[in-house]
Amino acid sequence: MKFRSIGILSITLISILSILSSCQLQSADENSPANLDTEEIHTFVFSSKNKQDDERIYYDALLALQKKYPNKLDSIKVIQKSNDHLIRRYKVSIFPTIIVLNGKEEIARLEGKRKVSVIQKHLEKAYSN
Repeated sequence: MKFRSIGILSITLISILSILSSCQLQSADENSPANLDTEEIHTFVFSSKNKQDDERIYYDALLALQKKYPNKLDSIKVIQKSNDHLIRRYKVSIFPTIIVLNGKEEIARLEGKRKVSVIQKHLEKAYSN
């Protein structure tokens, strides 16, 4: 029984590390999270330390979608709540928030606690186009 629990924990940790390896943490003094002048899909996760349990659900959904759309989810930017400039720029008031842009155009936004299935269904529309 102990070994099975360790195996499940290991798989979970490997999955989280896999998605986080493609994430980039934004420092508080950067003006732009990505080059938005290109017609590329950009995924931003706005993070708060006191909402990490809710964020984990977003990462689980992103990990599942990354398997289906690897070219559209090759770079996920994690933007901390302390980055006031980007919080104001993207009008984020609820954490976690995920925003998907195609170039400069916002094509998807989800805010607050959600179920994995709801997140996947909503974001799949953005990534499938």
